[in-house]
Amino acid sequence: MGAKIQIIIYLCRVKKIIKIMFHFKQFSVSHSESTMKVGTDAVLLGAWMPIPENCDNILDIGSGCGVISLMLAQRTEAMITGIDMDKKSVKEAQKNAENSPWKERIHFFQENVQDFIQKTPQKFRLIITNPPFFENSLKSPKSKRNRSSHNDNLSFETLISSVDMLLTEKGVFGIILPINIVDKIKIITLEKRLYATKKTYIYPTPYKKPNRILIMFEREEKPCEKDQLVIRDNGYTDEYLLLVKEYLKINN
Repeated sequence: MGAKIQIIIYLCRVKKIIKIMFHFKQFSVSHSESTMKVGTDAVLLGAWMPIPENCDNILDIGSGCGVISLMLAQRTEAMITGIDMDKKSVKEAQKNAENSPWKERIHFFQENVQDFIQKTPQKFRLIITNPPFFENSLKSPKSKRNRSSHNDNLSFETLISSVDMLLTEKGVFGIILPINIVDKIKIITLEKRLYATKKTYIYPTPYKKPNRILIMFEREEKPCEKDQLVIRDNGYTDEYLLLVKEYLKINN
């Protein structure tokens, strides 16, 4: 009887380990300790983000478990830096990078972007972020959940000012946001002369309004390319599967 109980306990532990791993085609991500976990927003941004020509370095602000950095590493040769305020997130991201094929090119640091600016001499060709975006709203009793969802520690004004200081003259900045925040971001980015040059509106289904938007900013003002993407319609749509096909194995 004792042996059977030990086997059951072992199987439960194995099942728990499997649950906290998210398996992509070329890498796996543990996200049980991170404030920013693997989710649809992160996957969309990582797969969608246009890569500028001759991109040699990338900054991931609020990197969480490192999933976006790993996705970008898969399709670039750039050196990638991820920063996050949460110690456990950084440790988990470091382990995820170490277990990936690109461990020599990805580095994560426990740092807020304000302090990072003071320490780094670098300017980045590509900056990307899946930011906390709930303002002045009710908070979860779990502090880690708050840090990933609320922007008390990093306002949009501070975020965009930081991007402006860290971005090269020909650099690009990518972000995913809820639709209701777009107008506020537009005001802040225009003040810094960062112009939206590509927008993709994300619809959960064809029968619902868009709830997210992917935006790329550049310093040069030019016509903005706009399109849309529907995620589900009796299963995942062909356009969503096409976007993530290099990363995810999906049984539709």
